[in-house]
Amino acid sequence: MTNINFDTVKFRASSWGSLMALPKDAEDKKAGKLGVSTQKELLKIYRLLKYGWYEDDITTPAMEKGTIVQPESILMYSKVTGQIFTENSENLENEWFTGTPDVFLGKTIQTATQVDDMKNSFILSNFTDKTVEKVTPEQKCQLNVYYSLTGAPGGNIVHALTSLPEQMFQKECERLLWRMTNNGEVATEYAPEYLEGVEKLKKKYIYDHIPEEERIFIQPVERDEELIQKMQDRVPLLRNWLKSYHEEVMNRNKKYVV
Repeated sequence: MTNINFDTVKFRASSWGSLMALPKDAEDKKAGKLGVSTQKELLKIYRLLKYGWYEDDITTPAMEKGTIVQPESILMYSKVTGQIFTENSENLENEWFTGTPDVFLGKTIQTATQVDDMKNSFILSNFTDKTVEKVTPEQKCQLNVYYSLTGAPGGNIVHALTSLPEQMFQKECERLLWRMTNNGEVATEYAPEYLEGVEKLKKKYIYDHIPEEERIFIQPVERDEELIQKMQDRVPLLRNWLKSYHEEVMNRNKKYVV
């Protein structure tokens, strides 16, 4: 992919925390240059545009759980709040941004009265830690991109704690049995030591005994028109950086052609 129109590139909601970061060097900041973290985020975008290479395809157990339990988390969120939330799978875009909000309140995502970002905690400690943390600048940027894309007046970061899905829990049990068998600790899955280990895994990963209202934590994020405008105003600068970097790469490669 060589013919790229950088003047029409749109930036994902999840990228804006890095794209809005200021340079650490005072002189660079004064000169209006982009910081290293912003440039690295732009390089991720460039790799996707130029080579079709998307590094975020890597999946961790926490990400796998998050995908599987999303419908369950949304249902629990709806029950706890007494409102009917809908999962969104539609990717939205406008002149500057692109993104896929997780959850919305309303008839359609385009007419949403509220847009939320769901965070499915992997284990209990991840969830409770969030209750003493503040909304990050990165999260504010992401949510406000969603507000720009939908017109929603506001929304929340919603942390949810659900039990590990059955298939993932069984894998944990299988790993435990393999480890204990390999170490010569047990011979079968009926060994008391193994069954005791399974009970410990249940305490670590199963949370159905905790009331649902204690497994939802909501952090409101206000719509910030000034922030939205700042992000929109930054888009031409980001596009120009991508264009200049591409020209630099192409010119450098010409030197190697005999």
